[in-house]
Amino acid sequence: MRIRLALVGAFQALGIVAAAAVVPVSPIDGETVALLPEAQKKIMSLATYEERLAALKADKAKPRDERCYFRDRESKWRTSAPLTLKWQTTDGEKGPWKILIGTSPDFANARELWPNPEETRKMTMSGDSSMSETAQGDVRCYTYNVPRPNLELGRTYYWKIWSDVKCRNYSHGSTLKAACPCGRGRMAVASQTASFTTEDIPPRWIMLEGKAGNIRDLGGWKTLDGRRVRQGLIYRGTGLNASSVNGDRIGRNRLTVEDVSYMKEDLGIKTDLDLRTKRELAGMVKSPLGDGVTFIHQPSPAYRGLFAAGGFDSELCPDARKATAENFRVFCERANYPIYFHCIGGADRTGSLSYILCGVLGVSKHDAEVEWEATFYPELPEMTKDYAGPNSWRTKLHFDEGFGKYGDADTPLQRRIELYLLDCGVTQAEIDRFRSIMLEPL
Repeated sequence: MRIRLALVGAFQALGIVAAAAVVPVSPIDGETVALLPEAQKKIMSLATYEERLAALKADKAKPRDERCYFRDRESKWRTSAPLTLKWQTTDGEKGPWKILIGTSPDFANARELWPNPEETRKMTMSGDSSMSETAQGDVRCYTYNVPRPNLELGRTYYWKIWSDVKCRNYSHGSTLKAACPCGRGRMAVASQTASFTTEDIPPRWIMLEGKAGNIRDLGGWKTLDGRRVRQGLIYRGTGLNASSVNGDRIGRNRLTVEDVSYMKEDLGIKTDLDLRTKRELAGMVKSPLGDGVTFIHQPSPAYRGLFAAGGFDSELCPDARKATAENFRVFCERANYPIYFHCIGGADRTGSLSYILCGVLGVSKHDAEVEWEATFYPELPEMTKDYAGPNSWRTKLHFDEGFGKYGDADTPLQRRIELYLLDCGVTQAEIDRFRSIMLEPL
């Protein structure tokens, strides 16, 4: 939510901003804040797919209290670590609180957060259980876990707390200083500005209020030539609405009103690329994000289907190579950005296209693999009961086999995928244009 700077300015103009009796405790002084839970970082740090698979299998076989990856699945996977803010008051202030957090010390375009249960209920119709308070005399200590922080990687953020405080010596409802015997009246108390820096380890997870999930920024990955994929331009995830049950009725929206606002205003989404089949969409021609977002529908292949000569399925995708080329061209036009692309679960069709995008940008094979795997952690496809060996429809081996046919034994993944795209009909100029949009300069 955007900060209402006019409100703050009005307090300052009236001269009723008190000396800071609210003190940020943590994080402060540029402290580094982790965005990924330790389990995610640990499994992703292993060098090969085989090592990661073996580690997950071994962990699953352990007793629950000895597990690292399978102990608490919901809090460790497809989500970021909580952003925990701590502050204390030195003059008995109790809120209600407002927190400002942004990437500039003047808080231009900062987010405005209301961590108090009462205010949160007013804004979201639900309680807020992420805040705790302890007190000793006039000193009160507060801890707040920010819901859905969605912070960028490797960025410096600034934050401060505002409190709307009533005089403790006079019981009244007036907001005028003259009504209060001690002269304090009802005042806005602001803390000093604190800062922290986010850890620079992708992926950057994006969390929403509704049922759309598995959302992450494709940016933040380093390339083999020392550059970095830009953040805030491409997002991948699940369908923004459910797929049709019978092919006749459009599936139910998965987004809250706040989600739509966040994706359009904060993430700035301009294009919704939907990879589902016609049956799944049931005639849908408009993005669930509404007006101002271009909706592009392109039924798309996954895994082995990427390399099918004449199309791997007449209903799902009649021409796999053509579909891949058309999908890729969406990312070659600057006017389309930022882009959100998805199938229904954000796993297979979405993961296959993501693997292509990461690879052609020069992301290492290791990082392209863990970017794909992140959807499935802590249980990779080979560990599921419906997996049918190397011939399963869902396996990383299909990427290795398919792209392995391009180039020779010494050809790097980036060049293999480049040759694949050229074979699909994409031009070198289009590939170069995509790289110029998505890669930060050296």
